[in-house]
Amino acid sequence: MSKAFFRTVFGVSGVTKLYRDVVVADRLTNIRPQIRRDLQQLLERVNVENPWFQGKFTEFLARNQAADDATFFANYARLPSMSKQDYAVAGQQVMAGELARIDAKSRQLVVEGRPVESILRLRKGNFLMPMATGGSSALPLVVWMTKHHMFSMLFTFFKCWYRMGWRPGERMMIFYPKNTYNIDDMVKFNRFSWLTGFRYHLFDKINEQTVRGLVDDLNRFKPKLLLVFPSPMNMIAHTIRRFKLDLRHQPELINVSGETFFDCQRRNIESVFTRSKVEDSYGSVELGEIAHETQGGLEIFANVAYVETEPNEAGQPEMVVTRLELSDFPFIRYKMKDIANVEFVKNAEGEERFLLTKIEGKDSNFIMSDQGRRFYPSFFNGFVNRLNQQFDDAIIEIKVYERDQRELEIQFIVRQGADENRIAAATRQQLQAEMSPSMEFRVKFVDFIDHDYRRKYRVIERIGDVEFAGGIVGDEKKQQTVAEVEADATASERTTAGV
Repeated sequence: MSKAFFRTVFGVSGVTKLYRDVVVADRLTNIRPQIRRDLQQLLERVNVENPWFQGKFTEFLARNQAADDATFFANYARLPSMSKQDYAVAGQQVMAGELARIDAKSRQLVVEGRPVESILRLRKGNFLMPMATGGSSALPLVVWMTKHHMFSMLFTFFKCWYRMGWRPGERMMIFYPKNTYNIDDMVKFNRFSWLTGFRYHLFDKINEQTVRGLVDDLNRFKPKLLLVFPSPMNMIAHTIRRFKLDLRHQPELINVSGETFFDCQRRNIESVFTRSKVEDSYGSVELGEIAHETQGGLEIFANVAYVETEPNEAGQPEMVVTRLELSDFPFIRYKMKDIANVEFVKNAEGEERFLLTKIEGKDSNFIMSDQGRRFYPSFFNGFVNRLNQQFDDAIIEIKVYERDQRELEIQFIVRQGADENRIAAATRQQLQAEMSPSMEFRVKFVDFIDHDYRRKYRVIERIGDVEFAGGIVGDEKKQQTVAEVEADATASERTTAGV
């Protein structure tokens, strides 16, 4: 029934071809020439139709029309890059044609209570849907998505799950924090899970009670795919083991995304969910998912995005992304503020892969030592791996808090029976040797990381580091949540500073 439901929805909505182009289609050979063609077509379109970009690419297009691919990409890399701040200031002007000038809210699609009208508008596409970012590195960015934009983004998530082996209509459970990513609105469709195959299970905090409820739901609903953030997934595995919960159904597929995925987390999850395939994905609220785990890194969807890097002020490779085939609100050379390496690789069969490697997260996601050196998540991932070699994989989670320039607090979750005193002593000894001999490293062992999951979870948390999980900024109903998170963060900082 549910597979037929999806076919009907895609057909009625007129997005079946888009589904095939985004989800099913792949580029595994001759990637660069195809991306070059897409980039050229995108620039030609927006150069004429888009008020914000109009005329800005005329010279580039004329000079590079007959250029070879290497020259084209080298010159493309010299075009200006755009920040979230740039897009936020530009606002609706970035939209194509008449959409740049209308009252966007007058075109908003309202589903509840208007089923027939909604279906007709969905098919015709005469609507706009708002999407809001968390506003971590600049102004909050509200994008009004057309039908093509909305389904194009949605299908990038489907592409990750499709890669893993899931197909529309097969059961999926989404375990997400409440009041984030507009998930509370989506949960209304739980009563239609017998049709869609989707079921939402929301949480406020991760504790024994929360995980018991999730395990009961997994056992009843029996999803093929579980969609979750890495840190909550790690705590689910930890709680199941610690309290010997009766996990009778293990999802065949577990897709984690949205946070840095540490090796210790993966090992712990796979030790409990022994029959599940666990894979990582990467994306953003603005662009959708653009990469999924493969051998050697995360494979960029070459039919969806072109990714470059530019050195930031610290010389780290900052990602610059162009979202292909998206001209209604185009992201062209968009600075993600994320650190990663980008490379092309080819296997023995001649298949190419366009990879993200050494992903560090936001360019602000580092600890500065008292000697001025930066330490990114990859350092702490390697650090935990070295400790786990000494202590038989005892550490399953780490959280590092910056207390001031000379002090860090390191919280560990360890397996029962681990020698905490020896782990603490080894931690201080290694960090003093590898980071700074003059810094103080306070080590704590906890059962759960005390984290407000309305905020992005980061293994490294700096003073003043507050990023809302995407979607709550820009939604008037959720402004109270934003105020609460800001107040809590401010109070915490004042307490830490001794005020």
